[in-house]
Amino acid sequence: MIISQIQNVFCFLFLLGYVYSQTSVAIVSEKVGTEIDIHENRFYRIFPDEMGFVSAQIIDTGNGNFRITIVKQIQGMETTVRRYIDQDDFQNIQNRIDQLPDFTKERKIEMYEGMDFIRAEKIINDIPKPQFIVIKHGDNKKIRGTLLKVEDNVLYVQGPSLIEKISLSDVDRISYRQSVGKYNKYKNYFFVGTGILGLIGAYGYNSQRSVIYNDYNIPRTDIAFYRYLNGIILGLIFSSEVFDAVSTLLTSSETIILSEAEYNEENYK
Repeated sequence: MIISQIQNVFCFLFLLGYVYSQTSVAIVSEKVGTEIDIHENRFYRIFPDEMGFVSAQIIDTGNGNFRITIVKQIQGMETTVRRYIDQDDFQNIQNRIDQLPDFTKERKIEMYEGMDFIRAEKIINDIPKPQFIVIKHGDNKKIRGTLLKVEDNVLYVQGPSLIEKISLSDVDRISYRQSVGKYNKYKNYFFVGTGILGLIGAYGYNSQRSVIYNDYNIPRTDIAFYRYLNGIILGLIFSSEVFDAVSTLLTSSETIILSEAEYNEENYK
């Protein structure tokens, strides 16, 4: 009985060794070695459509066939997927890599300078708040509103009727203004100006109205005064909103790409 079990173990080990001998790690190029990491994949664009890519290894299974084991990280969870290619696909990957220069430290720094999505969390938290923004997310959906705050990588955006919560991982790009309050030093002058405009409006309104007399046939100048006062108040009421709108339009905006998929769409397709 024991001898039979030992024989079975040896047979299993023999078969395992045989199978292993029939497969080996395929080096698609000396530029990437036996394992393709996330940086090499971004530079050589070996698997550009594999979102959440961490690393990959290509195994030669024989007869011109290859198995690709890809490690991915999606929403904080690590997973492994397998893809299968033939000799032509393998050759195409080789050609793609060989056509590009070596992936040096300098080229790595240069590559990442344009990849703002790597620094998405810092960029979002550094945006001056509150301020008007435009967000593109999902299937080309756009949200316009005021960014109130960011908590736990969730953006709180005040829309026309409600506050929307958008996960940073769902944001493809965002347009915003790097500085707010640039024109605040002119705010008081602006308020005075809108107050004067309200007064002028009230004057125009009064000039088109006939004089009202009281029971003693005395002109009601107090009514005109109240109209002037109301004109000034109305001008001041809307001055803050108008000032914010004007200062926003005068301040240059910037659009930042915050997802790798959007970056690839913008630069490679």
